[in-house]
Amino acid sequence: MRLPALVSRWPAIRRARLGHSGGMPKVSVYLPDDLYREVRARHLPLSALTRSAVEQALRAADRHDWVARVRSRPSRQERPVDTARVMADVREEFGG
Repeated sequence: MRLPALVSRWPAIRRARLGHSGGMPKVSVYLPDDLYREVRARHLPLSALTRSAVEQALRAADRHDWVARVRSRPSRQERPVDTARVMADVREEFGG
């Protein structure tokens, strides 16, 4: 969820969450004082922002793991493909 959409939904999120954790565990997040003051001054939804950041970090870790797995697979080619040579052949045949 992008930040503007998240911030615009904050009043609805806040009303839905007041007095009810929805079965989610509570955690503590430590921020430098200046960062905390800036978040509060802008009335940003700290909990929702934190949740979004954690979700993004998990997705990034999943992508990193996937790339590592793909790169560790044995090559399906007996010899490497010379991409520059293939592109030169395509340009020669089709123009460009």
